[in-house]
Amino acid sequence: MAELKHSSARAFALIVLFGTAIVACAKSEVISGGGAGGTRGGTTIGAGGTLSITVNTTPSTPPSSSADAAVVSQAVGCDGGDGCKCPPLNVAVFGKPGKWGANPQGDPDTALQEWLNGSSAGTARVDNFPNRVILTSEFLATYNVIILGSLSDDSNMGPFWTFTDAEATAFHTWIQDGGGVIAMTGYSGIGDEIRPVNQLIGFSGVAYNDDGTWGACTDWRICGCAHSNTLSDWNRSDPVVANLSTGVTLVGYQNGRSIAAPTDGHVAATVDGGKNALVGKLVGKGRVLAYGDEWITYTSQWTGAGNPSSSDPSCQGYLPQDQYQMAQFWYNMIRWSQPTSNCFTIVDTYNPITIW
Repeated sequence: MAELKHSSARAFALIVLFGTAIVACAKSEVISGGGAGGTRGGTTIGAGGTLSITVNTTPSTPPSSSADAAVVSQAVGCDGGDGCKCPPLNVAVFGKPGKWGANPQGDPDTALQEWLNGSSAGTARVDNFPNRVILTSEFLATYNVIILGSLSDDSNMGPFWTFTDAEATAFHTWIQDGGGVIAMTGYSGIGDEIRPVNQLIGFSGVAYNDDGTWGACTDWRICGCAHSNTLSDWNRSDPVVANLSTGVTLVGYQNGRSIAAPTDGHVAATVDGGKNALVGKLVGKGRVLAYGDEWITYTSQWTGAGNPSSSDPSCQGYLPQDQYQMAQFWYNMIRWSQPTSNCFTIVDTYNPITIW
C-alpha cells in the first residue's frame, strides 16, 4: 500500500469519530435541553452517579438549527468539585473517511468508535457531517471541537470542497473565540486536497504542504507486522504541546504530508528527517492542531482486526495493539484541543491511559 499512496491517490480517515461519543463527566446533573440537535440515545445511571449517554450522530435537523438551546458552546470547563456541572463537549466531524490502512478498502474506523462509546464516562454530543455544509457563525457556535477529515466528495479522488471567504472568516472567528480544531490531510495523492483544509486553518500560519512524508522504522518487526511505519520523534520539552505525547512512544504513520509551522507555533512531533508531523497553535482563545497522517484511525492499528499479519506467529508481540498507544494519543489530542474540558475522561481497565 505504501507505494500506491501518492501514485494512485490515497485517502486518510480522520473521520474515525463518526458516530462517536466524546466525553465529559457530569456531576449533580446533566445540562441539556430540548433543542433540536443530534438525537440522544439511551441513558443509564450507574452506581456512583456516573451518567453514560450513547449518542446518535445523525443530525435530526439541518445544521442551522442543530444547536441545543441549553448548551453554552465554549463553556465546557469544570473545577471538579462536588457541585461541578459539565455541559456536553460538543463535537462535529466534517468530511469523508479514508480508504486505506493495513487492509485497503476493508480497514474501518470502528475500533475508535467502540473505544469512545464503551470507555467514555459522562456526557457527549457528536454530529457527523460527511457531506458539505455551509459554515456560519450560528452553526459553528454549537461546537467546542471540530475535526476535519477529507473535505471532499470522495476522499480518494475528489473533487475537493471550496469554502467561501465568508465561511472561512466565520471559521477563523470561531477558533479565536475558543473553538478547537483537529485536522488531518493526505487522504489522497492529489495535491488539491490540501486546499480546503488550508482555507480553514491556514490563517493561523499552520498549513499543510503538498509533499509526502514517511514515518521512521525503528524496528522492522513492528513495521512489518503493523503494516505501517511509525511516528516516534516527540517534542516533550515544549510545555505548550508536551502533553500531546503523554504516555505515547509509537503510533503508526505511513505516507502523509508535512506541516508548515509559524514562529509562534509549536511542533509536537517530526518525521522523515525533521519534517513537522504534529503542530499546535494557540489562536486567541482557541487552538489549532494539525496532524499529518491518518493511520491512527484504522481498526487494524488499534485491535489488529483485519491485519493480514494478525495470525502470523512471528508477529506476536509486534502487532499494533502490542506496540502502539492509539487510545492515549487520541485522548491527548482531544483534551489538548479543548483545554477547559476538565471533566473529559476515559475509563478503560483493559487499556488504561493517563488522564491529565
